[in-house]
Order: sequence, then structure tokens, then C-alpha cells
Amino acid sequence: MIPFAKNKREYRVKLQKVKAYKLEGNRYQYKYLLTVPETTISELGWQEGTELNDSIESGHLRIDLAPSQSRKPKRRVITTKMTYGEFREKVKETLQYQDNGLSWSQIRAKLKLDQVVPNNKWVRQLEKDIGLMRIKQKDNQIIWRVQHV
Repeated sequence: MIPFAKNKREYRVKLQKVKAYKLEGNRYQYKYLLTVPETTISELGWQEGTELNDSIESGHLRIDLAPSQSRKPKRRVITTKMTYGEFREKVKETLQYQDNGLSWSQIRAKLKLDQVVPNNKWVRQLEKDIGLMRIKQKDNQIIWRVQHV
């Protein structure tokens, strides 16, 4: 729980729903953000990147500092690691004859990749190495394409 200040001022926290990324069709994956005033964060001694634990107690959200020695394990475990060269060839083969291109979600599904989002450095390198083009459509979906040989 966010503690009450000594001067008993009212805290203004805002909950926002944000589209994280587009799934197949017209479905989206959402995430929720809590906007907490900077003064509150300063009073608590928190900084950007501070790890926090959340829990629900009697219908209230409680947010506490995470114990420094115990970190939450990541929910998603990447089972396959590949080199950039392997990634480049697989993406190139997948996109080679796709005239309309594919979204990242479609590429990820076809290649059975664990990563939810692509590595930005690798994507930039793909643009140079295989001529990857990423085209933003009217619905804000980004389509990946390469030129035919």
C-alpha cells in the first residue's frame, strides 16, 4: 500500500490501459500502467528500475520493495538460443516469397521462436544484410518484407 504522508495530502494515482502489441486479426495484447506522482516516488526513495512486489490484501493493491536478495524468476524461459546468422537465414527464407510480407507475430509463429519481440540490433542489421523493409500499415501493424532474388 502507498503510505499516507505526514501532511495527509491526497495521492493521485491513475490507471491506464495501453496497447502493448498487435496479435493475429484485430486483437491486441494490453498492459496496464500506474501513473504515480513524482513527489510520491521521491518520498518513497524509489528510482526508475526499482524492483517492486505487488499483492492483493482485502481488496487493496499493495506495492512493496522487492527483497534485494530474492528476485522473481522470469515467467518466460527461452529454450532455444540461436546466432544472428541462423536468425538472418531463417527470416530471409520465411520472407523470401511472401509478396504481402508478414507481421512479427506471424514470423515468430512460423519459425517457432520464443522471443516475444525481436532484438532491435538484429533487426537493424537485417535491414543492411538482407534488405529487410518494415512497413507500417494503416492499422499500425508493421509488416516485414524482403525483395525477391
